[in-house]
Amino acid sequence: MGSKQYTLTDKEVELIKSWSYGKVNKLYKKLDKIENKKPIKISSRKAKGRNLQYWVCTKISELLNIPYNQSDDQCLIHSREMGQHGNDIILRGKALQDFPFSIECKNSESLNLIDTINQVKNNQIEGTYWMIVHKRKGIKNPIVIIDWNTIKVLYSTEFKK
Repeated sequence: MGSKQYTLTDKEVELIKSWSYGKVNKLYKKLDKIENKKPIKISSRKAKGRNLQYWVCTKISELLNIPYNQSDDQCLIHSREMGQHGNDIILRGKALQDFPFSIECKNSESLNLIDTINQVKNNQIEGTYWMIVHKRKGIKNPIVIIDWNTIKVLYSTEFKK
């Protein structure tokens, strides 16, 4: 059974709040939680994003068998600091050669795909493919979004050997 979202007017919310019995009381409590819900702090949002970036760096490190050390600024695999311009994942030397992707990470409940694609393309390093790694609640593992042409290139060069 899927969930549907409805928008209530202020008048409808006030009407529901005036009721106080059974299931309606439960609905009132949910509405009250929604109205009084505090937005996620900027520091918490940045921490979510940073954790995904570290996860991606670790997974690339495991794939390539190249060490990853976030505290080493010259490491071949590195997570860009929050708020800095450029790709979220910095790949250098052999790491970039073996994993030629410009990567943008998004750890959020909503993803504006067009804006994110434009962002990763604007930061794309020449000679690489773009990749978006997206994580959200309800999806066990992060998902990867890439261009179809990238699939064609990978298939023709890697899988047909």
